[in-house]
Amino acid sequence: MKFTATFQIPRLDGAKYAKILREQFTDHLTEAAVEWLGAVTPKIPVWSGASIATFLPLARAVSYPLTIQPSLLSRGSRVSLGLDNAVGTFDVDEGKGSFTFTYSTTLAHLIWNEFNNANIHPDPTKWPPPAELITPGPYGFQGIGQEAFERYARGITLPDPFLALRIRTIRVD
Repeated sequence: MKFTATFQIPRLDGAKYAKILREQFTDHLTEAAVEWLGAVTPKIPVWSGASIATFLPLARAVSYPLTIQPSLLSRGSRVSLGLDNAVGTFDVDEGKGSFTFTYSTTLAHLIWNEFNNANIHPDPTKWPPPAELITPGPYGFQGIGQEAFERYARGITLPDPFLALRIRTIRVD
């Protein structure tokens, strides 16, 4: 008696799945940064443009439209001051499997206003204390940004591995 069988052997194509992961996670990271920027930038008042300009490097890295129009009542644009005190990066490190975006600033008055109402507790590095701020802090944008990021991240799932599955058929006579 002779038997014939056909077997199908599934195999995950690791390189293809890694490519799918990289593409989808890069898209997710971009969208997460856009969500973060969309949540935090409305909390930052624009006077001379310095504070909001600290977000420009990250906004540019993820193609987020951030237009800065300093107030006509200010002493002119200080967008360059904000840029000089800003770091914003978007980084995909395939070797580490790391996908990150970064925002940081050393702009003293933005840092102060993040945690304080400068109308009540003026920044001690400023002398004389500034006039009454139209939109005093605390801004709390870090917490707002974290909430926006986590809300977005909760919806992310790994790509379907079946997208990278290869089937090998073996016939045994």
